[in-house]
Amino acid sequence: MKDASQPPYWPRAMSEELAAAYAGGISVTTLRREVAEGNAPKPHHISGRRVVCFIEELDAWMDRIKGQAVSAHPEKKQKTNSWAAAAVAAGKTSGQRRSTLR
Repeated sequence: MKDASQPPYWPRAMSEELAAAYAGGISVTTLRREVAEGNAPKPHHISGRRVVCFIEELDAWMDRIKGQAVSAHPEKKQKTNSWAAAAVAAGKTSGQRRSTLR
């Protein structure tokens, strides 16, 4: 029987599925999106089709996330809703609707 007080064993090089679980239980799709956006470390091809993520790089990524200030990316935090932006561009204020019967 496993001792629940001990953390799980995480290998140094892990599959994308295991890396996603290690990074807080995110999905593989989310991990791949973070890699594509340049936020998460790129996985490494070690042989043939075998792709692994190294635990040290994942730890560094998680440390960067932990250390980010709340306002580190104000342009990302203060983006307007695309629907609201479209309404402003159309000259409408919140709550107005255009009838399709005109």
